[in-house]
Amino acid sequence: MAQAPSRSTELALQLLPAMLAMTALSTTGKASQVSALRRHPAAQSLLRRLAEAFVRPGVYWLFHSWRLFSYNLLVPPLLFKWPLRTMLGLVSYAAIHRQSWWQVAVHKLLGYGASRRHNIVNPSKHLIHDDKRYLWSLHPHSILADGWHSIIARNTDSFDDAGNGPPEIGRKIALCFAPVIQHVPVHQEMYRDKCGAADSKSVASWWKTPDTDPALIPGGFAESVFANAGDKSTEYAYIKDRKGFVRICVEEGKDIVPCYTFKSSWMYYNPGILKGLRARLSQKISLGLVAIIGRFGTSMPLRDDTTTVVFPPFGASAYRPEQFEDAHAAYLEHLKFHFDLHKATYGMEGVNLVFVGKDYQDDDFAARALRRIGILSGQVTKTQKAALSDAPAPERRRSPSARRHSNKAYRQNATPGMVRSLSPSARRPRDKVAIPAIAPEKERDAVVA
Repeated sequence: MAQAPSRSTELALQLLPAMLAMTALSTTGKASQVSALRRHPAAQSLLRRLAEAFVRPGVYWLFHSWRLFSYNLLVPPLLFKWPLRTMLGLVSYAAIHRQSWWQVAVHKLLGYGASRRHNIVNPSKHLIHDDKRYLWSLHPHSILADGWHSIIARNTDSFDDAGNGPPEIGRKIALCFAPVIQHVPVHQEMYRDKCGAADSKSVASWWKTPDTDPALIPGGFAESVFANAGDKSTEYAYIKDRKGFVRICVEEGKDIVPCYTFKSSWMYYNPGILKGLRARLSQKISLGLVAIIGRFGTSMPLRDDTTTVVFPPFGASAYRPEQFEDAHAAYLEHLKFHFDLHKATYGMEGVNLVFVGKDYQDDDFAARALRRIGILSGQVTKTQKAALSDAPAPERRRSPSARRHSNKAYRQNATPGMVRSLSPSARRPRDKVAIPAIAPEKERDAVVA
């Protein structure tokens, strides 16, 4: 019995006549017929498959490499080799990078290379009302909002003024990261004018617009340190001490819509040593101190099958301003509940979501070694600091030289009456011990004996 041809073989047999016809017509110079043949469905399918095989992998690498700032590695050698041409190129980019035609063209190019395996679902559409305004919180930060960024790359109208926002969101949103994002290559081409600062005034200003909600990543750069494909047992959320975003919503009377991207923290290897120390430093310098190790040691991700799930809104508007700490605690419970509810469905069964903050204690081999030699000390929490500040200071006995120095300084600034009080008996009062009187006869007998 003859074996049926495979699907790829059937496709090759369908495309072969078109390839031969295009080759023959191009050699005879019949350009009009070649153009007509290119519009043939079989020829178009051939071109698409050739592009998928030879062009798209390069754009895929370019997207993931440049969005993680790998172009910074090219600038120094280019400046050394061709200084004038490189400076001309940088000046040209600065002149055109905010032009709409440039942003759309770059967005479409990078979107062509972005993976199609990143998904976004919104099972909470019926709970998100069109007549209400929200704060959209994105979790986790991962290395650099990896799964979320790929979804935005594939949808060129996500942040367009004429668009309707990212897919499944159903409204325009603006990212409250940092104002500098409007000038960072790859990122500014996608987010365009809908990005800004993350302070309370900037976040609240988006609610004054007619149709744009703010969105932010509460974990920040500190949370990126905890993203690691080598740790598939624990998912970290660096929002234990982050209460500002909840406080803004409580004061403004707005609810929070959490969006969680499952498996985005598994897209790259990132060494798990000194995570607490690196997280605190990352937040201070506004840059994630991470080592990005992807496929074959490059910036290409180890996996890209992430899913962003929109959780039900959290009712922060139900709390009074003085209850923002209670609202923050309730938000953590809300996030963990819905993470546990969906983790098995989206490939993270058995993973535990842990909330960490500035008091995270490093206990890896590097931290233990640094503590042993005295370079790294233990992290003291705010509660411990408060307890130490309220505790009475232990009394310490001063050395004789310290006492002499203190008395000398006192004499120089004291009045004569005060100096007389510094007599040896006054400085060192001694308890007087009552000595019983001895009769003269008994004293004489004792001396003779």
